[in-house]
Amino acid sequence: MIKHIKYYLFILILTVCNSGAVYAFNLYPKLGHRRAGTSALTFLKIGIGSRAAAMGGAFVGIADDASCLYWNPAGAAQMKQSEFYSSRINWPADIKYDFLGIVYKLSANYALGFSAAYLHTDPMDVTTEYMPHGTGEQFYFSDFYLAATVSQKITRQFSWGLTLKYVEERIADVSSHTPMIDIGTFYWTGFKSLRFSVSLTNFGSEVQIDGKFAKPVIEGGTIDVEYNGFPSPTIFRIGTAMEIIDLSYNKLTLALQLNHPIDNDETFSIGLENALADILFLRTGVNMNNPEEEFNLGAGIALPVGKKVISFDYSYSSMVHLTDVQRFTLIFSL
Repeated sequence: MIKHIKYYLFILILTVCNSGAVYAFNLYPKLGHRRAGTSALTFLKIGIGSRAAAMGGAFVGIADDASCLYWNPAGAAQMKQSEFYSSRINWPADIKYDFLGIVYKLSANYALGFSAAYLHTDPMDVTTEYMPHGTGEQFYFSDFYLAATVSQKITRQFSWGLTLKYVEERIADVSSHTPMIDIGTFYWTGFKSLRFSVSLTNFGSEVQIDGKFAKPVIEGGTIDVEYNGFPSPTIFRIGTAMEIIDLSYNKLTLALQLNHPIDNDETFSIGLENALADILFLRTGVNMNNPEEEFNLGAGIALPVGKKVISFDYSYSSMVHLTDVQRFTLIFSL
């Protein structure tokens, strides 16, 4: 037992130190107090899944469904069975964000996961200074990633997971692409149902648009110049969760989470989930220190079909300035 705790603390300290080293070597410079707008591919910061969103994003310490492929890859090894997961996010400005994931349990201690996400808009008109109402041409904007995850339960209490991602962004005829990694840990403390988790997501090198652009110069004409690079939107999260009511017919889960993005201030998430007979679920949560997000609400239903379960979840996020966000999730156990 003591050996396992020491092993976990070693991994935790190593993760934190690596995160600190990133800043020490100025890989992700702080430009201004909040550092807003200093990273690329920020669609990766949009939380996946109705359940997690309804709980204010406080999900790293739970991570017990296939959305763990986004939040904390260590959760895949903790899952009891394989699962297929699909989610749609109706984002402001008529932006759609779709996610598909599957976790396949190789054994009680090993799991593999595969996931894909696609953010896209409707076609947009090309405008110019002299044709502000459109040239007759259209362009598209999209973000996309593919990911593969491996997760292992080392002991009954401790698991870890690693995700490799290929991320791509396209705006008209301009594109960028880069690899990234996620790493996470999950630990049951042994005190009732208390668990503690750490994840580092979207860790990678600078993101740079492919090719060059023609830059006008004072002397006349243009020169070919490479695009500037921007940091990946790395997020370091520490979370914990516990059933504060744990009865066979009624469970109330409290989740707490600290979020440290490289391109903004830290936020603190608090989430609650009430499970009634493991069939009906009611959820709420807040993401404190987030000036745009007001509150989150959600509900879900899980229907047994033989030995399998089909679940449907919904969440509603109230925003201050932008259009409110709705998420829809469908889950099949395999």
